[in-house]
Amino acid sequence: MRPSPHRLPFARAMALLAIVLPLAWAVHAYRLTSGMDELSRHAAQRLALLSASLDAALLRFESLPSTLAQHPLLHALLADPHNPDLLARSNALLEQINDRAGAGMLYLIAADGNTLAASNWRRQDSFVGENYAFRPYFRDALTGSAGRFFAVGATTRVPGFFIAHPVHDPHGVIGVLAVKVELTELERTWADSGESVMVVDGHGVVALTSNADWKFGTLAPLTDASRSELERTRQYYSAALTPLAMHWADAGRARIGRAEYVVGSRALDWLDWRMLMLQETAPVRAAAWQSVAGVGLVLSVLLAAGLYWRQRVRRLRERLAAQAELERIVAERTADLAATNEQLLREISERTSAEQRLRSAQRALIEANRLAALGQMAAGVAHEINQPLAAMRSFAGNALTFLERGRLEPLRDNLQQIIGLVERMARLTSQLKVFASRQQASGGSASAAQAMQVVEGWFRERLAKAGVRLATEDAGLQFPLQPQALEQVMSNLVGNALDALVGRTDGRIELRTRISDGRRCLEVADNGPGIDAALRERILQPFFSTKPLGQGLGLGLSIVGDLVEASGGRLEVLDRAGGGALVRASWPVGREGARITKENRA
Repeated sequence: MRPSPHRLPFARAMALLAIVLPLAWAVHAYRLTSGMDELSRHAAQRLALLSASLDAALLRFESLPSTLAQHPLLHALLADPHNPDLLARSNALLEQINDRAGAGMLYLIAADGNTLAASNWRRQDSFVGENYAFRPYFRDALTGSAGRFFAVGATTRVPGFFIAHPVHDPHGVIGVLAVKVELTELERTWADSGESVMVVDGHGVVALTSNADWKFGTLAPLTDASRSELERTRQYYSAALTPLAMHWADAGRARIGRAEYVVGSRALDWLDWRMLMLQETAPVRAAAWQSVAGVGLVLSVLLAAGLYWRQRVRRLRERLAAQAELERIVAERTADLAATNEQLLREISERTSAEQRLRSAQRALIEANRLAALGQMAAGVAHEINQPLAAMRSFAGNALTFLERGRLEPLRDNLQQIIGLVERMARLTSQLKVFASRQQASGGSASAAQAMQVVEGWFRERLAKAGVRLATEDAGLQFPLQPQALEQVMSNLVGNALDALVGRTDGRIELRTRISDGRRCLEVADNGPGIDAALRERILQPFFSTKPLGQGLGLGLSIVGDLVEASGGRLEVLDRAGGGALVRASWPVGREGARITKENRA
């Protein structure tokens, strides 16, 4: 029995729907899934770049407190906090360094939590006099570790990231030096990029974000423990900390208000932060329905082609319509491809610009380090030139005496010594020019015997006045330094040993060279009080001195260490058998050292 002619179109329509609907559902599901995956990949890539920019903004100032905490002026202020001269100089120092570094605030806190000096001491909202003992970064630094904390400023009401470092003296922690890094400019950059970014702390509070409406909101209602902790530390001061209207649809997707987002997450190394990237899903859903529409259009074209065989007249019209539709689809796809290429070019340009800024920052940091080292070298030269000047004065006085007595031979010897000292001072002062032109004092070869003879002449007068005997022992070695650099190493070490023997009637200094354990060694030993083991790690640092205040800059051993390390050697401070101190500079034995060793054995 044949079906009724009236039922055939209905049956064919149902059959067509049975084919089209599953196909449309499959296309929609595939397009939606691939679009969501693409959003997730894009979010992960952007999170890697944005987290790197956040790390760079914080790492820029990480070493500032630890470096500045060694400054002797700040130690002096902590020891005498009511000294107005020390207070004024410390405020000026922090202000000058903060202006050069570009940080938010830089301030010094005493062990009781009171701020003694700050870079913003001139402003009405100055940190000076404020007590920050309640802040976790202060408490962490006071225990001897580095403190890190993000909070709204209790004085300025401006949020920022706080990095603190303990200030040590031989007895322990005596204060804390902190820097505040303000991240407002970074948030403004995120907002200008049009992306939805937020940084969430361990309590679920939005600390940083590109959307001002989300600032200091919470991803979920705070627990009683979290709210109590935040109130105790006053981390967000008076912020309401109200929950955002955020609902998680499934893994990796959330809804805020009426908008749905794919959420990418990345843990950050600083504190317990997480960075979230939110990508709206509306364009992906629209694209999925567009794909369904495209499939429908293709099926319509196929249906029109089938009807073409049945109706010639309609076939031409259907074909033209299909061709026009196809042209429109191609134009849309071409436009989408062009837009995608344009977006890719913009991202490449942004990344190239970021790399250029990073290189510029690195070059600026290298130049700043070189200038700081140049200043240290200048102070070292000033420190070292005092010894030749004292020797010249002694030789000049002797020369005048010999001239009055008509003793020309000793007079000639004294004048030659003075000429040698003048040449020595010229070489010392020329080191500034050498360093500024990026040349090094290493790369040469100097005789230890000649350097010993020169240094012994410099210290002859001081040794005689102090009643200290200098014993020299040379193994005929050559050292990989310029002659003036080797003389500078010897004179610094002998001068330090002589200072350590003040007041002793049996003082003895030994200056010797030898080969030990496959290394060429230059050693200076004394029978003085020695160096405490707790100070040996710090004694090579710039501006650290065991001498009374005003009797040394603390640069001598630092300069020696720089010269030795630059020439491939190492500097060690050791205990001397029988009491006293032993300072050893050593270099690996090269071909020259091996030849000398064979000659000595022969």
